[in-house]
Amino acid sequence: MDNSDFVYHANPHSWFLVADDLHSQAEKIMNSYGTGSLSRKDYRTGQIENWDNTSRFAFLLASFALENIIKAFLIYEPTDWISNGTLSRKLRTHNLKSLAENSSLLPYKERSLKILSEFNEGNEYWARYPCGLNKDSTADPSKMTEKLWSRYRWLIGSFAKRLVNLLRKYWKGPYGFHGKFEIGGRFLGVDFDNLA
Repeated sequence: MDNSDFVYHANPHSWFLVADDLHSQAEKIMNSYGTGSLSRKDYRTGQIENWDNTSRFAFLLASFALENIIKAFLIYEPTDWISNGTLSRKLRTHNLKSLAENSSLLPYKERSLKILSEFNEGNEYWARYPCGLNKDSTADPSKMTEKLWSRYRWLIGSFAKRLVNLLRKYWKGPYGFHGKFEIGGRFLGVDFDNLA
């Protein structure tokens, strides 16, 4: 595979499609929200904590969907993020806030950062592993509540609308890769055929 083949696979539209795949799976999991729960009794205090058994998986998939769409924006902006046949070191992070702060094209930046911060810790640690790298980064899992899910859906939809508008206009990547992307149908909860 040469550098131009790598750009073909790493272009912003490809990241957009993976974000949609992850979002679709998170939606399927959230459709079963409220049908089961997990309980944990703290042996030290005797306190019992309950949470929905879909919470961790929906949270993780939503976090990864956000990560992929933010990376699509970053690749759309400066083409050196995918040059020389490799992903930039700046892209090799799961830190949603750090990634978002590098984009000048994300919509609703201030509001976005607040929502992303709710997903950031889980994306780095507890949604993927039973503990953090050390005691200071280990926390109890957050819960994917219906309110957080609603905020996530608004955010991913806002990102999708802006990115699709950009991709429909034009993208110029490295090694002569360029073009417009025709996007129709439903992606990331947005019906692009009927979008005003």
